[in-house]
Amino acid sequence: MNVGDKPAVCGQSYPGVGSAGTEVSFTDLRFYVSNIRLVNAQGQEVPLELAQDGVWQYQNVALLDFEDGSAGCSEGGNTALNSVVKGSVPAGRYTAVAFDLGVPFALNHADVAVAPSPLNIQALWWNWQGGYKFMRVDMLTGAPGAAIEMSAPAPTMDMSATAPASQGEMAEGGTPAPTAWFIHLGSTGCQSNDRAAPPAAPCSNPNLVSARLDGFDPSKSVIVADLASLLQPVPLDQNTPEPPGCMSGPMDPDCPTLFSSFGLDLTTGAAVGTQQLFRLQNP
Repeated sequence: MNVGDKPAVCGQSYPGVGSAGTEVSFTDLRFYVSNIRLVNAQGQEVPLELAQDGVWQYQNVALLDFEDGSAGCSEGGNTALNSVVKGSVPAGRYTAVAFDLGVPFALNHADVAVAPSPLNIQALWWNWQGGYKFMRVDMLTGAPGAAIEMSAPAPTMDMSATAPASQGEMAEGGTPAPTAWFIHLGSTGCQSNDRAAPPAAPCSNPNLVSARLDGFDPSKSVIVADLASLLQPVPLDQNTPEPPGCMSGPMDPDCPTLFSSFGLDLTTGAAVGTQQLFRLQNP
């Protein structure tokens, strides 16, 4: 995961992010990918058979983890890192890769307490009803700081829309205090009797990001998740008071521009546009 051409890591700050050129640092950097396919020369999609390693990959889902539990990432983080997906496809010539950012419905509403790794991480789970946080990127805007509690409630369909407030309250000594800005991407509109029960039918807003990258060479191409590109149009200097950032709710006023960068329709949760997060890097 990068911010432009720089690796996104805990304990560093990155100036010039978002539409207002905001300085950010990170307190979490994790996301799930699933349904990975390679596209052959005939245009056919061939599923990547993931290696079932018991840690990072389960069935057709893989976790990419770029936080190391240090600095601001110590709250809810860990030292283990993973930046690769391992799998196999039949021999052949492949020219593109396609995948989803997120967890498919069949696996999205498991009990995190007994789910197999990597679906057993409490920090990436809302509840049985809401399912998993497909992507968790927790940021502090302004001066980098120590770890803070970064939990936030699961999104609901009736999140109140309050006017964005400018960030930058003054800390003691006249220095602008860092402000949290979350990206918690996940499904919304999930119906069940209560939050402790999984839904029987798919959520109304799946919010699965669809990516296809042409020019992919399995022997040398690297897929880069570029947060600078994703956040380029997002005003990180503004934030509604609670919860901070985008929790994926269709009425969340911090979500429209971000969802457009994900290629998602905020109202329906459908993938309707071109995502701006992932790109290819070919040596």
